[in-house]
Amino acid sequence: LRAGLTGAERELFDQTLTGETRRHLAARIRQAGELVDTMNARLKRVRTASKVAVRLVWEVDPNLPAGTGAARELLLTDPERLDDADKDVLHAFFRERVDEARRHGTAAGWEGQLAQVFDYTSWHRFGVQIDRANGEGWQLLTKRLHGALSGGEKAIALHLPLFAAVAAHYQAVPAAPRFILLDEVFVGVDATNRGQVFDLLTALDLDLVLTSDHEWCTYRELDGIAVHQLITGDGDDAVTTARFVWDGRALAEERGAP
Repeated sequence: LRAGLTGAERELFDQTLTGETRRHLAARIRQAGELVDTMNARLKRVRTASKVAVRLVWEVDPNLPAGTGAARELLLTDPERLDDADKDVLHAFFRERVDEARRHGTAAGWEGQLAQVFDYTSWHRFGVQIDRANGEGWQLLTKRLHGALSGGEKAIALHLPLFAAVAAHYQAVPAAPRFILLDEVFVGVDATNRGQVFDLLTALDLDLVLTSDHEWCTYRELDGIAVHQLITGDGDDAVTTARFVWDGRALAEERGAP
């Protein structure tokens, strides 16, 4: 019975790994990699005054069982180029993953187990790397390394990956509004770096709404933004606003604007 079941499973895996499932899975993995490359090309625009740069890495999770990386590469390979040894590697890998799903009871039924096994997002993890232009190259951003950065550099290292992730999320629905709301924006980041970050936000085509008690967004990297200053009266609770517009060159008050 076990041999017969294994033979049937092998046939199913062979059909899966040479058919539409494999093509779809390979396409999604490649699309994710291309998306990360696009985000990194935009993140490359920002390097702090102290020469710190940030990038994303999307890699096979090293905590997963040995062979995950090799199986991933074989899935991305044209099925016609796979020999029997390659197919044996793939079959053994997925057989082990199905057995693991059964042991842990995390998926019910054969279809559920297959869905869990082919969930490529669970094979990967995101990381943030920084380059401090000190000859050490790109390093994984750990708590220890983050603690060694200045206040502005810490803010940059945390903000940029989040902006990239938001932009990637919105990319899935091109017609959707691309809002990002920030309270007390870029505290601790110097003016030069703030201009670079706004340039990145423009490149990511994000619609920024922010609050600040000091930021007027008058950076050449921004070609247009409206600023509403809250004004309180003396001795009463009334609050009104004055509207200013920055056009990339000058800040002007719009009198009579709502």
